[in-house]
Amino acid sequence: MGLDVLVISPCSGTKRFDAVIGPEEIDSREQAELLREYPDAVTSAAEMYTGREHEHIESAVQQLSEFANVDWCIISAGFGVLPARTDIPSYECTFNEIKQVRERAERFGLDIEKMTNNELVAAVSREKNVPQDLRQIFAEGYDLIFVALGTKYLIAAQEALTSIPEETTAFAFASKGSKEFIGDCYWIPATEAERSHLGTTWLELRGRELLTLAGNIEDQHDLEQVRECPKSARERSIPS
Repeated sequence: MGLDVLVISPCSGTKRFDAVIGPEEIDSREQAELLREYPDAVTSAAEMYTGREHEHIESAVQQLSEFANVDWCIISAGFGVLPARTDIPSYECTFNEIKQVRERAERFGLDIEKMTNNELVAAVSREKNVPQDLRQIFAEGYDLIFVALGTKYLIAAQEALTSIPEETTAFAFASKGSKEFIGDCYWIPATEAERSHLGTTWLELRGRELLTLAGNIEDQHDLEQVRECPKSARERSIPS
């Protein structure tokens, strides 16, 4: 049956449909209710996001699925952890805008004056059940996990990333500044050196690295090698 693989990626600002809801409505109403109210702006999470990084990750998932059992989860600042085939309405919400995060934290009744920006992101993430849901997903017993998240989304997931099961080999594509948030993952650098070598942009870099890694895995044996020799993942994520 092959190895069980989990890919975790972030939502993107660009979406298939114009946004029909914002953070306040997302946080105060049931997702099912929003789906019924805005049927013309609904599609799966995999189809909703249209950023280049997201497209790279989708291609990587398809390639890995040729010889592994691959699950793909997307961390949405609005809706929390989304299996890629989950239907959602188009929305505008992010962990990257601290003013928006502060406003959400205040609506949740949190004492925002005593929190740093990173603590605010982590707190709102907990309110959306991001680390709680990720822990449950990790407990399903994956052989490999690939995490391609920017700094704020790593912070949102960090509490779960520090409790990855011992039998799971996990990797995180991250900048040097984000390395402290990757928990139990092996670090695959996403720095200026990698960006320049791949000839890509910062916004696409993590997805491009995952896609490159997937393209350098030809069969199940190669994937087993990545699991048994983690440093080989870094070598496969950058073309020679």
